[in-house]
Amino acid sequence: MNDSGSTSLLALETLPGIKKLVLLESAGSTQEVARELALHGGMEGTLILALSQTAGKGRMGRAWESGRGGIYMTLILEPSIGLKFLGELSILAGRVVALTLKELYALNTRVKLPNDVYALHPKKKKYLKVAGILTESSSINRTPNWILLGVGVNLNNSVSLETGAGVAEILGKEVSREEFLQAFFENFWHIYSSWEYSSESKSS
Repeated sequence: MNDSGSTSLLALETLPGIKKLVLLESAGSTQEVARELALHGGMEGTLILALSQTAGKGRMGRAWESGRGGIYMTLILEPSIGLKFLGELSILAGRVVALTLKELYALNTRVKLPNDVYALHPKKKKYLKVAGILTESSSINRTPNWILLGVGVNLNNSVSLETGAGVAEILGKEVSREEFLQAFFENFWHIYSSWEYSSESKSS
């Protein structure tokens, strides 16, 4: 399902595992939009995807550059796990981003705990930040009522920070946003389902 106010937005209705897709030309933050939706309940599998953000946030409230060309998204999840496992989700998502970047573009990646992904820039001969993960939850009786999984990836957007870079800058060419998202969610659901099952087993 696709909620969109613009015909120019990406055709991504067939993303693996996504039950509802909310596409936005711009948002203050996809986390804020997802939070409002999650409060209604029954929104698991909803993805909020913005072409740009005006108030993107990273961990500890740090600003996240969100110019057009990057990926800015938040996925609403409702796993039946204990809160003590929530921190693992950020690491898991970071590993999925790193895996996808390696599979699609042969990038040499590293996950910096708890929530950043770095890639080697051959010309600059150093690892630069290409992605970040942000999780948020609401709980009832120590079990998450919902979890917001925010993912920001510097894909084709320009990055002003010396410690960051975009995939297009590293490769010297633009890449397909649709291709990345398809591959990311194929990898994510496979790893996520195994993690959720493992976490439930540990809780029992």
